[in-house]
Amino acid sequence: MGLAPVTTQFDIQEEEETELKDNIDIDIPNVDESESLLSNVVSDVNKTLTSLYNTVTLANVTAENKTQIANETRKLVKCREIVYDPTEDIEPTVEIINGTHLAKLLQIKPDITSRDTEADCVLVLFYARACPFSAHAAPHFNALARSYPSVKMVALDALKYSGTNTQYGIVGVPTLKMFHNGRPVGKFNGTEYNIQSFSKFVHAITGQYPVRLLVTSKDFQGPVSSVVEKETDYFLVLSWLFIIVCSIYYFMQSKWWRMIVEMIQNNWRESEAQHEHND
Repeated sequence: MGLAPVTTQFDIQEEEETELKDNIDIDIPNVDESESLLSNVVSDVNKTLTSLYNTVTLANVTAENKTQIANETRKLVKCREIVYDPTEDIEPTVEIINGTHLAKLLQIKPDITSRDTEADCVLVLFYARACPFSAHAAPHFNALARSYPSVKMVALDALKYSGTNTQYGIVGVPTLKMFHNGRPVGKFNGTEYNIQSFSKFVHAITGQYPVRLLVTSKDFQGPVSSVVEKETDYFLVLSWLFIIVCSIYYFMQSKWWRMIVEMIQNNWRESEAQHEHND
């Protein structure tokens, strides 16, 4: 931040001060002292701004160094290469599985204890057919299987196989989790469900680069459906029934219920008495 230099004409000001002192007897401020005071203020401001700039710069450099160190020390997982039959024209694709099959895929081999050791890498998409966000992410996840042929990609209906949600910490869909030797090593926390975001997530964990990033028309057809399907969530229905039954029970235990019962009984007695009196 720069300040405009103060320009003073000492010769002219001195002559004017001499003439004023000769004509009128009043106190005139000392120009030299004013200039000195202004110079001190300017100097203090410059020192303060310089100190502030150095502090901010040092903080930025420190933050960048910490980020660089963290990136350098972060260990990438080593994925075992998936061998495809060269005689068959088979391209990697997403496999729709159930809870039992997922448990088999994520079995931990005790002899593999480090990320540096080659092991099976499995990327799991927990989705729901009735979820619009899952339908939006489906074609991008289907295309991602061709981009990383060494990462096995599977999808599981989290509503249909709800027993696996607690086991793998699934609280919402869609959820994307990476496993290495059956152990979770990463979870996708982005808000954009597209192939570019998914690719960055896989690259950050495995260090692999995608073969290509291309979503075609057949990716919208499956394996994971991109069409929102209406289905009854029986767990949600049971939850509402439980809430309604509990609400009725606690209401019947309240004073309001007793007041209503007493009011009905009193009205009934008065009606019977009035009927007997008329007879």
